[in-house]
Amino acid sequence: MHRHNFTSTCLVALAMIVGARAHAAAPAITGTVSSADGAPVTDAVVFVQSPVPEPEKSPPMQVVDQVNKTFVPGLLPIVVGTAVRFPNHDQIHHHVYSFSPTKTFELPLYKGEAAAPVVFDKVGAVKIGCNIHDWMSGIILVLPSRHFAVTDSTGRFTLNDLPAGTYTLVAWHARSKLKPDETAQSVQVGAEVANLTFKLPLAPPRPRPAMHGTRAEP
Repeated sequence: MHRHNFTSTCLVALAMIVGARAHAAAPAITGTVSSADGAPVTDAVVFVQSPVPEPEKSPPMQVVDQVNKTFVPGLLPIVVGTAVRFPNHDQIHHHVYSFSPTKTFELPLYKGEAAAPVVFDKVGAVKIGCNIHDWMSGIILVLPSRHFAVTDSTGRFTLNDLPAGTYTLVAWHARSKLKPDETAQSVQVGAEVANLTFKLPLAPPRPRPAMHGTRAEP
């Protein structure tokens, strides 16, 4: 009888722990991003614009690799203050650069791991390219906090672990005709999961430069 009571007590305690962990990991905000015609928008970034928390002292380093003459990933959202490495796993030289006002930098001709990390210390979008391979392009999106999510193929997103409170969220996409500030929505986070819908009018995709229209390989 005592053993049964002890086992039952343990099972109840375990269920409470599992339930508490599940609740802690439960989504705070979910929603969708769609285009003007209602189609789902993939690779849109939804993030908390305000309130802005204290900056992280040492955000984990991130990586934009170069594989098969392509930046991987092509879109990298990061928290402001993050350092990014640009390893080159191709068997040729690359010359990575950005002329974006948010972060201007240049990593001269190199192979392997030779390039030093770049610290992104200002919020905004940073377009990166290769000075040798014209079709190579990518975007590093520097965000004010770690509370962000990228939409999937159905246009859906989920933000977890937001304490109760009022937040302003915005949506960004590389082809959006709206500035993030123009998409701002206020939402109250509490016991229930909040749901938001963003609509972004998108510009048509730009044609990618032909792979043969480049300078000779070094």
